[in-house]
Amino acid sequence: MKPWLVGLTGSILLVLAFCACGTPGAPQPPSLNLAVPVDDLTASRRGHKVDLEWTLPHKNTDRTLIKHNPVSRICRREGLTLMAKCEVIAEVQPPSAKPPQKQKGGPPIGELRIHYVDTLPEQLGLKDPAGFVMYAVEEVNARGRSAGLSNQVPIPLVPVIAAPDKLSAEVSADGVRISWSGPAPPQPPPGVTYRYRIMRRPVGAPAYIVLDDLAPAATGSYLDKTFGWEQKYEYRITTLGEAHAGGRTATVEGEDSPSVEVFARDIYPPAQPVGLQAVFSSVGQKPFIDLTWAPNSESDLAGYNVFRWTNGEQPKKLNQQLIQTPSYRDENIEAGKKYFYAVSAVDLRGNESPKSVAASETVPNK
Repeated sequence: MKPWLVGLTGSILLVLAFCACGTPGAPQPPSLNLAVPVDDLTASRRGHKVDLEWTLPHKNTDRTLIKHNPVSRICRREGLTLMAKCEVIAEVQPPSAKPPQKQKGGPPIGELRIHYVDTLPEQLGLKDPAGFVMYAVEEVNARGRSAGLSNQVPIPLVPVIAAPDKLSAEVSADGVRISWSGPAPPQPPPGVTYRYRIMRRPVGAPAYIVLDDLAPAATGSYLDKTFGWEQKYEYRITTLGEAHAGGRTATVEGEDSPSVEVFARDIYPPAQPVGLQAVFSSVGQKPFIDLTWAPNSESDLAGYNVFRWTNGEQPKKLNQQLIQTPSYRDENIEAGKKYFYAVSAVDLRGNESPKSVAASETVPNK
């Protein structure tokens, strides 16, 4: 190749290289700013209030980060059919906090949780007590556009009743008696059942436990026998509405009664032992008197004491330690004497019952 041609070729390639470096890339379309639909909506009902909660999206459908938090539309529709579009009942303005920021090598930080409480119209439950409503949310941008509805959550329309407005608690040897009074419960609609749920928790505990469900009444009481002594408890009554239709049962909690606190102090002794019998025996062995009696049934029973005396004496306790079984053998006896016996029951806190009815036995002369 001739020298002048080589030089010309090099110049052309250099020019082409410079041209290639300055060529712009393909233009990117502007973001539509449509937030990704919510997928974690939850809904729970208590009384006539429905609590909705969800996470505000941090990305648009084109995977860009949201620059301005969207407005949340609350959608509600009667029935179990999914909504094709939002039937708006309210709007939640975007929070003032900044949208989540991108974090290198991990998910965006600063996740925003949104909470909204809707009040169900009472006539919905009276019109269709076994019916449902569907809830969804829709995130819309500044132009009022969205990428669609969130997941949809059904909520039952079962009507609920008012709780008792007065509650009291009284401790006795039999247990803790909870008494209440309040408005007379209305007649339930067809297919609906109303109940009072008796609840208890140790004071300071995070959650109540269910003791029992009862038919509602303007006045009534319940005896709790499952508590532990020497503890402070809090009781309340929660109303329930339950609808039965089409093989489906839906239950909704109503409002709570006022709570009442009580300290279950054990000042109550066990029951007096009964059925005490005394029998002498000596055939082929050292003479003794066997005592037996009916066992006490208290759950906190610690044991028994045995007492003995003769005519003109005061009863004396025979045992050093509490006797664990309802029987005792007295081997320290003398021929020709008549002995009287009685037993008492003692609980774990040292409360002692009255002595049993006495039993007697005479040791024969040799």
